[in-house]
Amino acid sequence: MNKQVAEFIGTFTLVLFGCGAAVIAGGDIGLTGISFAFGLALIGMAYGIGAVSGCHINPAVSLGMVAAGRMEMPEAIKYIIAQIAGAIVAALVLLIIANGTADYTVAENGLGQNGWGEGYLGEYGIVSAFVFEVVATFLFMVVILGATGAGAPAAIAGLAIGLALVVIHLVGINVTGVSVNPARSIGPALFSGWWSIAQLPLFIIAPVLGAVGAGLMFKSGLLDAPSGEDSASDNSAVLRAERDALEMERDQLFADLAACRSKSNATPPATSGAAESAAFTGQATKPEGLSAPRGGVADDLKEINGVGPAMEKLLHSLGYYHFDQVAAWEPAEIAWVDDNLEGFKGRATRDNWIFQAKALADRK
Repeated sequence: MNKQVAEFIGTFTLVLFGCGAAVIAGGDIGLTGISFAFGLALIGMAYGIGAVSGCHINPAVSLGMVAAGRMEMPEAIKYIIAQIAGAIVAALVLLIIANGTADYTVAENGLGQNGWGEGYLGEYGIVSAFVFEVVATFLFMVVILGATGAGAPAAIAGLAIGLALVVIHLVGINVTGVSVNPARSIGPALFSGWWSIAQLPLFIIAPVLGAVGAGLMFKSGLLDAPSGEDSASDNSAVLRAERDALEMERDQLFADLAACRSKSNATPPATSGAAESAAFTGQATKPEGLSAPRGGVADDLKEINGVGPAMEKLLHSLGYYHFDQVAAWEPAEIAWVDDNLEGFKGRATRDNWIFQAKALADRK
């Protein structure tokens, strides 16, 4: 429920301040000001609720996440319900505020609703409106998936996404008022008259097509970040620091093992998960990974004993972000992980990650 509440608040904020800038302050700040109002509202919410829900605040984005394999459809449906509800409530609040002045009427001043054709801003036709919404949402979703993917600097993801929304508005306000977000269109349209409602299907279908197209492209691997092997050849200071940290942790592990062997020749009985891996003698199989954490939020794998910051980054590079992924590994998959933890071979078995991950996943 926390995620749905966060999505409701985030979408409410986007619609209230974005559309509110157009309705209440549009004459003073112009199209540039309105564009920044939408983008800055998104940036604020990205850092405010991003850690809770991923800050989709857009049904098209949630469906794009499903298409990219980063979210399950049942959870996306819950997100979408919360997003649309937040947009509707925000439009109602904006209408109440705007009606506080005698100079305002919905028919004359609007409510920030999207549209096209004669009488609407630049009076662009339906084809122009449809093409713009599909392409703009596609590019917007590419920024979102790329900025929140493996290897991207997470700290500035919200800024990149918000600025992308600003640019989209700078170009497209005169075309459609810019939707790229079905919830943002639905909320104001419900209070703006039948003409706005009649035009709603375009602002639902076009953004969804664009976002899903971007999601499928990421899922296909066409826009995957470089693999760990490719990245290893990079001589950047960040990668060198990470490599040095891994080597230090490896050396410490070897020292600990040597100390243990010098004290006793006996090996303590293995726990069930470790015994299964140790007994496995067949063909090792790589566990299925993800291109990015589900919903844009990874579990804190450092809660697993034996996983430090450097190890967590290594697991992320292999596509493992969540406790339930680790908990589901079969013996053949544990064997593969043990063999491919460069510098830390055997750690998954030695520290019995499976048992720990199951307990942490159940706790969630």
